[in-house]
Amino acid sequence: MRTIGRLLLSAIFLVLTALLVLAAKYAPALVFSFYPELSRKALGVISAVTSAVPLAVWELLAGLAILWLLYTFVRIFTQHRSFLCWLAGIVLGVCVGLFVFVALWGLNHFGPSVGEQLGLSVREYTKQELTDATRYYAAQVNALADDVSRDNQGLARLSSFEELSKQAGAGYDKLAARYELFTGSHDPVKKLATWRMFSQFGITGIFVCFTGEACVNPDTYEVWLPFTMCHELAHRQTVAAEDGANFCAYLACMENESPEFRYSGAIAAYVYCHNALYKADKTAASEIWQSLKEGVRADIQAANTHYAQYEGKVQDAATKVNDTYLKAFSEEAGVQSYGEAADLLIAWYLEKK
Repeated sequence: MRTIGRLLLSAIFLVLTALLVLAAKYAPALVFSFYPELSRKALGVISAVTSAVPLAVWELLAGLAILWLLYTFVRIFTQHRSFLCWLAGIVLGVCVGLFVFVALWGLNHFGPSVGEQLGLSVREYTKQELTDATRYYAAQVNALADDVSRDNQGLARLSSFEELSKQAGAGYDKLAARYELFTGSHDPVKKLATWRMFSQFGITGIFVCFTGEACVNPDTYEVWLPFTMCHELAHRQTVAAEDGANFCAYLACMENESPEFRYSGAIAAYVYCHNALYKADKTAASEIWQSLKEGVRADIQAANTHYAQYEGKVQDAATKVNDTYLKAFSEEAGVQSYGEAADLLIAWYLEKK
């Protein structure tokens, strides 16, 4: 009887989740007239509680959940419990979790894009516009390259993870004065304790809406740390799309008074535009690459070398899982949407121009 009850409850939560998604898809004007603000406020309350704990609370809860699953699984054999009832309990837990995820944050995947919310005109761009934007961001990162400390090999050396974490929200503090989108919680980023596992999966950061925590892998290459922190904080501002979060991270980095954040944001903007230009015009991309200061090229090459060590089947599998998740929530480009930040960066460049 308990098994049937759990399955019925699972079905109810699945239906409720489906209704939320359908409402977001077919009545967006109604849903997104209040949902983003409600989501930001709810996440802010949760984050205010979890930020009091220095460790990532979600990792602790995940560990306890695994232990509980193992304990209850053993009881199936030691106390002759029903396996189907146990399995139905897991299904119910997953369905409840999915409902909470969608209700609390997930619907933001179906909301207005960052470009729409910031008033940017995003369209198809000519090769010349892409080239000009790439050249602009190359000049920007060159101008900032000498503002960061470097070792005897010419590589940038930034502050500690803890120091950067405390500064990460400063850029969003300034943006919040101009854009409602950035009025969510700017509580500090947390370090992932299980970073070795995330490195194998090729994951540099994660936002967990259940605990409102923006977490970053400390194994992220040094120059990319500030940008990655701002990327995860963007998700807490209800920016669900990856290209949007990357662009918001750039804006937050450039608004930050820290030269380390500005350099990190500029180098990320250049890399995204360079990658897009390289697909369209290798010659132009190579010419702009050669215009970079030696230290900038060294930082980019060192980052590529760092991440290359984790390439393999495990990372490929993780990428496929992430790709499936993004496509399930209306990001048709999947993991490629991480690179579509170039469209927003070009639009921003043209507006500045």
